[in-house]
Formats: sequence, C-alpha cells, structure tokens
Amino acid sequence: MRLLVVLLLVVTTNAFAMKVMLIESYHAEYPWDVSYVKGLEQTMLPSVTLETFQMNTKRLPKSEFERKANEAFEAYQQLKPEIVILGDDNALAYMLPKLYDEDISIVFLGINSNPRQLFRQYKGKAKITGVLERPLFVKSLGELRSMFPDEPFKVRVMFDSGVTSQIAKEHIDNQYRLIRDNLGIDAEILAIGTRQEWRNSVLNAKEEGVSVIIVGLYHTLVDESGENVPALQVINWTSEHSPLPIFAFWDFAVGEDKAAGGIVLYGYSQGEIAGSLVNKIVNGESASSLPIQIGNKGSAIYSQVAMEKWGLTAPSHWKPID
Repeated sequence: MRLLVVLLLVVTTNAFAMKVMLIESYHAEYPWDVSYVKGLEQTMLPSVTLETFQMNTKRLPKSEFERKANEAFEAYQQLKPEIVILGDDNALAYMLPKLYDEDISIVFLGINSNPRQLFRQYKGKAKITGVLERPLFVKSLGELRSMFPDEPFKVRVMFDSGVTSQIAKEHIDNQYRLIRDNLGIDAEILAIGTRQEWRNSVLNAKEEGVSVIIVGLYHTLVDESGENVPALQVINWTSEHSPLPIFAFWDFAVGEDKAAGGIVLYGYSQGEIAGSLVNKIVNGESASSLPIQIGNKGSAIYSQVAMEKWGLTAPSHWKPID
C-alpha cells in the first residue's frame, strides 16, 4: 500500500511538472543574465523545470545572430516546453518570428524596445506577456544634479552601438527632449562602436565642458582588429582614466574600480517579475490576459571607495555596496 502511494505521488508530481525554456540573448556569465536568472529561479514554483539556451549576441557579430536563433529553435523543438522565456531584445526579435504560431506561452523580460509592432506582425497561437526594461534616466539626472548644485551641469551618457544600446539611447533621447527645459541640464547621449572612440570620449570630456559621465552599456565595443573588448576591461579602464566622476544605469557597472554609483536597474528584479508571470501561467491563467509590466524598480547604490576617489558624498538614501 505504501509503495502504491509513493508511486502515485511520483506520477502526480511528474504530471504537473511544467517545462520552461529560457532563451537568453547574451551569455551565461554576463552579469545581467546571472542576476535575472537568479531572480527567475528564486521566484518560480518548485514544479517548474528550467532549461536555458544562450544566443551569445554580445560577443558574436550580427551576421551570426540568425544562426544562433536557428540553434535555439532546434533546442526548443527537442525540449517541447510549455512556456518560453525570451531574455532581452535580440531573443525577442529573432525568436518571436519562429515561435509566434506555436501553441505555447511566451514571457519576455529585459525588453527596451516597444514590442507592439513586432506583436502585430507576428500574431499567432502563442500567448504573450512580459516585462519591459527602461533605464532610469530622468531620476538619475535629478539625483546627480543635487550633488553638483553650484555649477553649470552637463552630462555625457555613453553607450556602445549594440542593438540594446541603440534602443535604450532612443528612449533616453525621447525623454530628454521632454524634460531638458525643466531640469536645466545639458545632456548628450553617444553611441560608440570602438574602444578608441570610447577612450577619446572619456579623455576629452572635461575639456569639452562635461561635468559627469554616465555609462550605459559597453559590451559590444571592438578593438582595432574588430575583436570584442572584454566588458570588465572597458569599465575598469574608464574608472582609472576618466578625468570626471563616473556614474551608471545598471548595477553591474558600479564598484570600487568601476562607476561610483547611480540609480540602477537590477536584472534580479526583472527575473522576479517574469518569474511571477510564469507562476500565474502555471496556475492556469492565460499569458494573453496578463498585462505587460514595466520593471521600473531601481536602487540608488554607490561604492564608498569610488566616491572618496572623487571627493564626493553620496546622498543619504543611497546604499553602499562596499
């Protein structure tokens, strides 16, 4: 009798297990991915089994993206998951055309673009919901202005030229046009392709009248040979050689040898929200009935060491990370 009960429990558990596949735009070691995967894993129900696939688009040339998308789709066909999570813009852009007419639920996260046009173009059996990602530009400018109240204030925002950066830059450009007169802040938003261009923009900033630099994403820069420059090398060099204080939009860019601080986004919170959406689907709700959310939960953090380097005092509500 006891053996029968155990067997029934095993069968019942397996029957209700939900297969979920995460397709990441980037690579498993990328700090943003590490953070949101942790958020997913710590939020999703125990009945969920998670398999992952990395498209590696931060380190591969764009000409390789479609090949990686085909590999991801082959992995999907073998796994046959009930739910697919698409992490960041490249996964959504390259995988939705392959998945839109599959009888599955799709949850996206880390999306900087407006996905409505994509959804109108690819409308099929798949039920879709997810989380948008928006850099906290206006709030960041307001906080930084309060740290430099007695001088003309010009901000240089620096992104690489990757797909996500282009979308984030467009969003920030639009926000800045709406608020620049009210804030009294001069801002320029750059999209940079090479390591040398990046270095020149950092080194020349002070003599060009810039007060502070905000680093966005810097993971697709290439060197003189066209090879990808390691992201850690970029942020460490920027911290060491900048003539001005460095701030950031993402948590992974803040640290003793990185940016001094900022109002930052965490991948973990995106994973939490996406994980809660997955749980609702597992519990019987339709993905198409779940509203798309905006992950605007940011944190004000700083490195004490980096702040002291510049002789700055962080606002009292910012939290030290060292």
